[in-house]
Amino acid sequence: MAATSYDRDMDVVQRLRPEPVTDREQAAQELLKDIDFDIFKHKMHMIALEGKETTMKLGASTAMRFGDVAFGIFTAQGDLSVCATGIYHHAVLGQIPIKYVVKHWVDEASVGVCEGDSFFYNDPFYAGVHNADMGLAVPVFHEDELVCFVGAAVHTGEAGGTEPGGVITSARSKYDEGMLIPPIKIGEDFRLKEDLLTMMAAMTRDQRTMILDIKARLAAVRIAERRIQEVIADKGVDFLVGGLRRILTVTGEAAKKKVAELNDGTFRQPRFMDSLGTAPGLTKVNLTIIKKGERVLLDFSNSSPMAMDRPINTYFQGLIGLTMVYFCGWLFHDLPANNGLLETLEWKFPDNSLVNSKGDAPTSLAPSTQICFSQGMFLCGARMTYSHDPSRAVAAWFSGFAIPNFGGLNQKGEPIADITPEINATGCGARHDCDGVDAAGAFFATMSDCGDIETTEEDRPFVYTFRNLFNNSYGHGKYRGGAGLGFGLVVHDTPMLVMGAMGGGSRFPTTLGLFGGNAVPPTFVQYVHESNMTALMSAADSSLPANLADVYEPTNPENGDRHFNETNMTVRPFANGDTYYLGVGGGGGYGDSIERDPAAVIRDLRRGLVTHWAARNVYHVAYDEDSLRLDAKATDALRLQVRQERKRRGKSYAEFVEDWEKLSPPAELLTYYGCYPDPDPDPDPDPETGLASQNPMSGQESQA
Repeated sequence: MAATSYDRDMDVVQRLRPEPVTDREQAAQELLKDIDFDIFKHKMHMIALEGKETTMKLGASTAMRFGDVAFGIFTAQGDLSVCATGIYHHAVLGQIPIKYVVKHWVDEASVGVCEGDSFFYNDPFYAGVHNADMGLAVPVFHEDELVCFVGAAVHTGEAGGTEPGGVITSARSKYDEGMLIPPIKIGEDFRLKEDLLTMMAAMTRDQRTMILDIKARLAAVRIAERRIQEVIADKGVDFLVGGLRRILTVTGEAAKKKVAELNDGTFRQPRFMDSLGTAPGLTKVNLTIIKKGERVLLDFSNSSPMAMDRPINTYFQGLIGLTMVYFCGWLFHDLPANNGLLETLEWKFPDNSLVNSKGDAPTSLAPSTQICFSQGMFLCGARMTYSHDPSRAVAAWFSGFAIPNFGGLNQKGEPIADITPEINATGCGARHDCDGVDAAGAFFATMSDCGDIETTEEDRPFVYTFRNLFNNSYGHGKYRGGAGLGFGLVVHDTPMLVMGAMGGGSRFPTTLGLFGGNAVPPTFVQYVHESNMTALMSAADSSLPANLADVYEPTNPENGDRHFNETNMTVRPFANGDTYYLGVGGGGGYGDSIERDPAAVIRDLRRGLVTHWAARNVYHVAYDEDSLRLDAKATDALRLQVRQERKRRGKSYAEFVEDWEKLSPPAELLTYYGCYPDPDPDPDPDPETGLASQNPMSGQESQA
């Protein structure tokens, strides 16, 4: 290795921005004509897109089959240049393992990097999220010269931890979380190493899925490698090297120009989480964004300290990856998705904090912490961009998780361990001129899909009793958020199955509204042991619940041992006939609910997408409940009363603060919070920004 230490490489994870331009790259990119460059960009994107689609078609895990795939083409130094993906953060984080390979293995005689090699990784310190997120990359050579890399990263549904499905709610250290592999050579001479595959299969519950996913990644990147070789044969290797670098150069310059057009300012958004994994608890992710000139600074000072024995910690690089989700999909939606966008970004993370994990602290639920931050990014981003382009200031998609995980044997007697795909059917946030899209996808994987019910049922030991839009899943507003899905499952024909859940926001909302819009309601799990559901289905009982709202109606005929649980639920045994119910959230609302067009409320009532209670008590619409005929005059009168009542209840901001500061959560919920209300009670001011910081020179700070 480049160093004799086997410790984690703290340097390589900082190298998220493009590497310095080499003399070769500089000379090569200057040879490109503009029209040739435009054709090249399109060609490379099509190559990456083919790789992404191939990965999806060949994979076995839920996430891979339904599009949570990041596929990228990287420079010889490891920078992400071309991306075709439904999940941007894995693409940009995929450059860290490649830069690790370049730094440590290229000149290491016992490893080396040669044509036909392939490298695998899942260590979250390098992959940025948690153990279930795994990637594979191959080097591309031309006449013994390393010219680029191609890689694919996907969430595989099982990593061999103490709980199945890749999410370990009960983890107390990283050693509970399963397979932990830094970038290693898993194949050479265009062949995978069967001894390593055998070892990895032995580490997991679902060997078939693990190995098929690895082979799917490899097949896809080999196809892309072949296409790249065709480009080299047609246009020359300098054309490729220069083109990949020029994409980064042009993107970085355009991103800085776009940021410079925004108003300078400071935008703050503290965010909170309500779960520690297996128990409730309050923690804080404190985000401050300073936009100045062509730079954006993310400062996480005053966030909760690291939770040494709880799985809610995250590595700082994972939050930078989630920043790229907002950058690629919203702020820089009209620019190529690559790490040239990070030329605009600086960051500051306090040391040993929840958002800057170290040592043996577990990170299995890091996705929850990362999307908690992402909700803050949406809110700050909306305020930052509104004056420049109101159409880009949108309410957040569902910024939480509500994912069943499971493990055991399926109806064919085969081992299984994975998650279900409904997280890919959350609602889109409302906009300044329209409602959010129903069941749009996941904000971190907007091109993903939840698949057909029959596809999931084919090799999973449960049948869906229903899966459709849930009318209590979104934030209300002048424009409402898109609705998420509600679904029910009944277990069948399995000799052994355990089920749990991963998520948050059961005690307070994870997804807030924008500019007066309402938050997305909390979500939770209901399950029924010894249910009579199978008998009811056999009898074709017409009163069976047809949607998640029906499950909670008094007319629901299902009986059994009924339980309610937060969306973080440690796995437990499920028997044949047991049922499981969950809803994934919708999008946040935009604007004041009493400004919503009453006719839009009536349309939602006709479609079953809003309840009568919400129509009367949130939107304050007057109508006949049987005919759904609107009474516009009475509606105006109701809304006038609401405005007058708001004025009567109103108080000054100083009065609000005085009353608010008298309140505090119960002490038992603050064990992992730090000091309340400020986790760092005595911050030192940053001499450059004036912001509170635990130590201006400690933690992870970006190198400008």
